[in-house]
Amino acid sequence: MRLTYLAGEKDGGRRVYSILKGDLRLSARQIKLLKRAGAVAADGEPVFMDYRVTPGQLVTVSLDAAEPEPEFPAERGPLDILFENEALLAVNKPAGLLTHPSRGKYTGTLANFAAGYLTESAGSPSVHAVNRLDRDTSGVVLFAKNAHFGTLAASALREREAEKVYTAYLCGVLPERRGVISLPIEREQAGSQRRVTAPSGKPAVTEYETVQTADVLGRTVSEVRLSLKTGRTHQIRVHCASLGAPVLGDRLYGNSESLRLSDELGLESHLLHAGRLTFREPVKNELLTLTAPVTRADMIKTGEFFKNFY
Repeated sequence: MRLTYLAGEKDGGRRVYSILKGDLRLSARQIKLLKRAGAVAADGEPVFMDYRVTPGQLVTVSLDAAEPEPEFPAERGPLDILFENEALLAVNKPAGLLTHPSRGKYTGTLANFAAGYLTESAGSPSVHAVNRLDRDTSGVVLFAKNAHFGTLAASALREREAEKVYTAYLCGVLPERRGVISLPIEREQAGSQRRVTAPSGKPAVTEYETVQTADVLGRTVSEVRLSLKTGRTHQIRVHCASLGAPVLGDRLYGNSESLRLSDELGLESHLLHAGRLTFREPVKNELLTLTAPVTRADMIKTGEFFKNFY
């Protein structure tokens, strides 16, 4: 993929480095890699970073030259594609699938499948996870096709106008129909997977709205819409559990009542779905909303209880 910049009258005498850093929004590390690869040109001729442009010159940048070697293999696998353009790929991740390879799981993840798809469709295995979901959480996952747009998209997700909206089924009911949970989160202890709320933790804020409640096999279950204002590990699961209403199917943070009901319902994973992601898309600099339909049988089954009993 190439970036281009046509120098105007105001650019006369500007260094190429200034254009790459300011107008094309490349990081210092990416510029260093592009310089090393000789991947920056003016009117088709390679130039150094201190080269000064003249009005009318076309600066081109070959982003592929700054791409690192793939860290994991590309594989064929099922992908539910929600959106794609020249820089981004968004998919609806199923529950039970890792977003990205880890030390214990190098193949068979969503990122492996995304790399396989891009190898076949675009001829490049480069893929960068912009956001990640827990293994058992389903919903929107965004990938970038190169490091540059991965950096820009990740930054866009941290902006105030960005929004991450989830749907969860909880065993129990949160204190108010609408509210804000602002409880710091930290790791329970060194090496532990579990997180806990604690005054010494990092700030964590979740907005929520209870959509409806129902009696499910003698317990009160609530369907809740949640919006993340911070992005701590397991944030929604920890916040809901800390208020006595854990996510159904959550074996890590569930209480005795939620675990019994989860077993009775035959849930194989927790009922949490990242249904909507809104951010400023970096190619056209426009707000983009991605939505992922709920396709999980266990969430659909639980939803049927509301139709029957609410």
